[in-house]
Amino acid sequence: MPNPLPAGRARTLRLRLLGVTGVLFIFVVWEALSLAAGSFFIPSPWTAAVETARLLGRSFTWNQIGITILRVCIGFVGGYFVGLAAGIGMGSRQEIAALLKPLVTFFQGMPPLLWAIPLVALMGIGHLPTITVIGLITFPLVAVTIAEGMSTLPREYREMLSLFAPGFIPRLRELIFPYLAPFLSASVKAGLVLAVKASVTAEYFGANNGIGFQIQSAFSVLAIPRLFAWAIVLILVILAFNHLLPRIARMPGRIIAKRRRSRPMSCSLDDIRELKGIFTSLSGRPAILLEGVGYAFPRSPSLLRDIGLSVSAQEIAVVTGDSGMGKTTLLKMVASLIVPTEGSLEAPARIGFVFQDDRLLPWRTVTENTALPLLYQGIPRKNALCFADYLLSEAGLAGEGGKRPDELSGGMKKRAALARCFARLPDAILMDEPFSGLHAEARDLLWDMFLRLHALHPVPTLIVTHYPEEISAHAACAVYVLQGKPATLMARR
Repeated sequence: MPNPLPAGRARTLRLRLLGVTGVLFIFVVWEALSLAAGSFFIPSPWTAAVETARLLGRSFTWNQIGITILRVCIGFVGGYFVGLAAGIGMGSRQEIAALLKPLVTFFQGMPPLLWAIPLVALMGIGHLPTITVIGLITFPLVAVTIAEGMSTLPREYREMLSLFAPGFIPRLRELIFPYLAPFLSASVKAGLVLAVKASVTAEYFGANNGIGFQIQSAFSVLAIPRLFAWAIVLILVILAFNHLLPRIARMPGRIIAKRRRSRPMSCSLDDIRELKGIFTSLSGRPAILLEGVGYAFPRSPSLLRDIGLSVSAQEIAVVTGDSGMGKTTLLKMVASLIVPTEGSLEAPARIGFVFQDDRLLPWRTVTENTALPLLYQGIPRKNALCFADYLLSEAGLAGEGGKRPDELSGGMKKRAALARCFARLPDAILMDEPFSGLHAEARDLLWDMFLRLHALHPVPTLIVTHYPEEISAHAACAVYVLQGKPATLMARR
């Protein structure tokens, strides 16, 4: 008795048979309509197939196909990049979204015939109007897709980059393009198919060659078999694009992945000598100073009021208090992530921050995540990566730099985040429940590592934690408590 087909192969065979059945059904319906309406209005499938074969046997036909494909590619690329810029702008700033949304909505919702014909009348017949129409039909789809992706950008990564790699270009390279890779691929796939279909409208009204023009010419003289044949040629072009689209749509992700790929490097003492000298230098460490600082969220009562705090060079200050008292808000004000609503605040511009969550970029290696602050301070790439490996070694992650963050345990991620903080070469350090989620023994070990690094790079440090005794057991520090409503800062006795 023959062995039955494996379940996977049997399912694939069944799906292919269903596909063939669907194609046969189309031909049966087509033939029935041809018999009912007459071959003059609807030629039989066989007549259309013969006419299509005749067309494809002529070099003229391939010339027309090439013209259409060239226009599609140029129009799509133009519409894609304009839509990409518009989508990023709309997702980045509400003012840009308010400005561009009516334009995007117009081209997305308005039937192309209503604006394509006036456009062609203004621009005339030729390549430019058809390419412009294709681009304008592609543009809103790409803009909306990218804007939706931008709306989901993690706020945590944006905050991290504003401290460690400030500026729009670093955010574009390190967060927007890598994070939007699936949206970029989806917009390529959907946009190209739309561009091919749009070429018919564009060439029908605005060209004197191309597939759309040939369809219009056949229709104008009622050459119905030729009309159907050119329509089949267009369908074949769309099928060819559909076959290539999975590869084309993966290109943005591949380009980004290729850029991410890092090569192993050999490091020498000379590569880190200068950075290590800066790291261990004790000169010019400004203090953190808050006088009468308060904060209130919009349309809400004050959360913090009359906060006074001074953290001098090499000093460690610890702030504790119940959840919801404004401890994280206090750190964000010192880091200039938010602005106090009252009082005055002085803090160094170059801040190292250890967040509650690690905020390591998943598409970067551990070494690249650690070196991120150095790479955007003008440090040569090799020196930055070598110094990052040195800091990882000091944090107990020697040899782990080539891994991705998802390959690390929770404690290892905390160490990497700690190393990244010191890679900022900070003039002050802020830590927000830095080792939460770990058991007491792991937290104890990490505080030891932090204090060892802090001894090499002693700067004013402000730590928020629910476990102040863990730090005071290792080092001398001043402990403060946030209490009351609105909360004020009191020295703990």
